[in-house]
Amino acid sequence: MDVKEAVKSKEQYSGIVTYYKNLKTLNTEQIAVLIDVIDEMSEEIFEHYKALQLRFKEAVTVMLEKRKQEGSFAFLTQEQKEQLSYAMEKAGRMGILLWEKYDWAYEELKKEI
Repeated sequence: MDVKEAVKSKEQYSGIVTYYKNLKTLNTEQIAVLIDVIDEMSEEIFEHYKALQLRFKEAVTVMLEKRKQEGSFAFLTQEQKEQLSYAMEKAGRMGILLWEKYDWAYEELKKEI
């Protein structure tokens, strides 16, 4: 599914939500695309907008849990670190992530990039 194209039509929102819910885990590229999709979505269909925000938070939480297990973000490539950093920064600006809770991870990623 080309979610960047699908988001242009509100009729596709349900399919986008289903697509992201059916992905077992999201990689950093999918997380970065997801935050862009959320940014382009209309908030008018709140239940879909909120569902994608929750999926985004879940995906970031998975990444941060792995970081805690590993002790660093070394399990990510340079490109993956950049994608995750981008997504987290954008989500913070959009108010999707409570920045006070996630800024430590963003700062750590920026140091490793």
